[in-house]
Amino acid sequence: MPVAFSPVALTTAAVYRVVTAGELVFVKVLRRPGFPGELAELVGEFPWRDEAEFLLAGFPLPPGLRRPRVLRVDDLGDRIGLWLEDVRCAEVAWDLPRFRRAALGLGRWAGRRFGGAPGRAMRLLYEGRLVREAFLRPDCPPLAERIPDLLARLEALPQATGHGDACPQNLLVPADAPESFVVIDVGWQCPFPVGSDLGQLLVGLAQEGRMAVDDLPPVREEIIDAYLEGLRLEHRVVSREEVVLGCDGSLALRSAFHSAPELADYLVELGMAC
Repeated sequence: MPVAFSPVALTTAAVYRVVTAGELVFVKVLRRPGFPGELAELVGEFPWRDEAEFLLAGFPLPPGLRRPRVLRVDDLGDRIGLWLEDVRCAEVAWDLPRFRRAALGLGRWAGRRFGGAPGRAMRLLYEGRLVREAFLRPDCPPLAERIPDLLARLEALPQATGHGDACPQNLLVPADAPESFVVIDVGWQCPFPVGSDLGQLLVGLAQEGRMAVDDLPPVREEIIDAYLEGLRLEHRVVSREEVVLGCDGSLALRSAFHSAPELADYLVELGMAC
């Protein structure tokens, strides 16, 4: 049966739930995206296979994080069918302890895949989309003018390969182990500024209207500290200031120009403080 979803990701063609051998299975179809004209030149070869490669990769995730079980992969060239465990989720709240556990795991994940030259995802996001749209918002030009410098500062930070889109919606809480997470919808598997995974963790629920913007500041403080603890557990020395810049700068670049007004105001404030 098809699953109702909003096709936000360019690489997602469809999702289904299928019964096979008496088991309910989640099927996700990835596709090679197409881009028009000059944008295709700028983008080049889009890493649309990254999620499949992550699911099949051998590197161990930190304690408390796991991949969904992969039951089958159909590689059709310009499409890939991923047959995955249909995770039964617990009905639990995202309170501060849960945010902390998620951030601790993301910090350890970054610590285990630490280093490398900056990937092109942040620059592509800026050059391919944000510049063209930023000035359409009357409240954003001061931040938009700072983005080139902010991007250079983000690229000068220590880099790490993490989730790429670690919002709470992509960190499923399994019913049989509600203190842990099953990571789904992993994005670009290239180095990002250290701390960048915290941005989507922070605002993912607010972007869906499921969390008040006024509740974000205390969560932000908690997850920054927990992420730093995770890095330390993997013997990585990074300053709090670097993680703050990676979190707030990446979040401002990624989401300030495309969020609802109240959330956009908060993200502009974070970006201007970087």
